[in-house]
Amino acid sequence: MYTTKSHPMNERETITAFTKKLPSLLPNMNIGDISLEVPIDDRNRADVMVQVRTGNLKKYLLIEVKSSGEPRIVQGSIYQLKNLVGSNKGIYPVFVAPYISERSREILASENIGYIDLIGDVYLKFDSVLVDRISNAERETERRLSRSIFANKATRVIRAILNAPNKGWKITELANMCKMSPAGVYFVINQLEDKAYISREKDKSIKLVDSKRLLKDWASNWTVEKSRSIGFFSFAKNPEEIISKVVKAGDELNLKYAFTGMAGASMVSPFVRYNDVWVYVSGDIDDIVKKLDLRPTTFGANIRIFEPYDEGIFMDSREIRGVKVVSDIQLYIDLFTYPARGQEQAEKILEKNIKVVGPY
Repeated sequence: MYTTKSHPMNERETITAFTKKLPSLLPNMNIGDISLEVPIDDRNRADVMVQVRTGNLKKYLLIEVKSSGEPRIVQGSIYQLKNLVGSNKGIYPVFVAPYISERSREILASENIGYIDLIGDVYLKFDSVLVDRISNAERETERRLSRSIFANKATRVIRAILNAPNKGWKITELANMCKMSPAGVYFVINQLEDKAYISREKDKSIKLVDSKRLLKDWASNWTVEKSRSIGFFSFAKNPEEIISKVVKAGDELNLKYAFTGMAGASMVSPFVRYNDVWVYVSGDIDDIVKKLDLRPTTFGANIRIFEPYDEGIFMDSREIRGVKVVSDIQLYIDLFTYPARGQEQAEKILEKNIKVVGPY
């Protein structure tokens, strides 16, 4: 939840802050009466009603205020807003929150509902009026909020549900699989639900509802450099020979390893030629470096060894023709920001190897 203080803003605080900031949020409109808790009928009230003028046009903004602007909250407010406005053409529905996420903004615009948040994101479209503004603070806010949902250990939960997209999960089951506490899994699941990546069924199981968006959002907020890496030069003649030597040395030294990047993709769904080999190695890498006679180098490395930031990297890894490779999910994530044609290779793996649920 977005916060402007030491604690998240509740709805009353959001209303107070919104009414104070409204003139600066809509600088090109004349703000008239601002009324709170406005009766619409015998049962329903609008949180805020604002009269605005632009030129000769007058409009009433009927505003629903929430303390969170995540998709789950937004989706629950759409019916309420449309029901309150009804067929009254003099009233325009608007959703307000401290911060409204990118996905929520897309949902609201597609439903012909306006939005305003406290960092300055505004979308209003009625009659001849169009206000469509994304604030300078939006990207940093989105990145900050994404860091928690895609934090190191949290990605274990995300990997698990993406690798079994049609499965209904229980918190304890995920906790056991991911080697996390139930409380930690519960926290991650709540965040995923708020962003409408998952839903909770009547039996309280957790179901993935939009795997492609979750995968792409994770990839966009990911860098393989989260894992410490060192580039080396190998005297092997080609990438295939490097892979073969790493497999032999890893098995002899009893090391936990798995290939990723283009080298991993070459074993799964080859699409792009490559010249360097990426491999995750758990534990002290000095032994394998000596065994392979690798030379550290800043430029011209043909093998890069990654020390995984979290053991979840190895979840659902597999052996293909004697070569250990990370899961297709991890391959996609690592390739998405890979230099040159990495994203092309990532999309090919998504197309051929990864099952998705939800909108395509």
